[in-house]
Amino acid sequence: MRKVVLLFLLVFLVGCGNETLTIRSTLEGDSYLRNNIAALSQEQFSSLLSGDAVIENNTYIKLKETLEQHTNTRYLLAENRIYRYSDKNELLYVADWTEEDNVHKLDSILFP
Repeated sequence: MRKVVLLFLLVFLVGCGNETLTIRSTLEGDSYLRNNIAALSQEQFSSLLSGDAVIENNTYIKLKETLEQHTNTRYLLAENRIYRYSDKNELLYVADWTEEDNVHKLDSILFP
């Protein structure tokens, strides 16, 4: 019985390994990016983008580098726009999110 439970858990965990999160809010999306950017591939990152988003590969790389350099940050949330600041009050980026079919998607990201 123990082996069956262990096997079931292993299959379940392996089966969920490549799925990205279904994002329900702007803050949840931003938090997901910050916590998982190191492990996200370009393809997985692209799955978080809205249909209208024009975000190039260099933006993905810049976001990844910015978040790796600034582990302690704070934010200001205004509707579906999030302003991310360093712990020294430096603006790191501004991200706009949009809702598509009850899922929040990254629409644009700007760096100062």
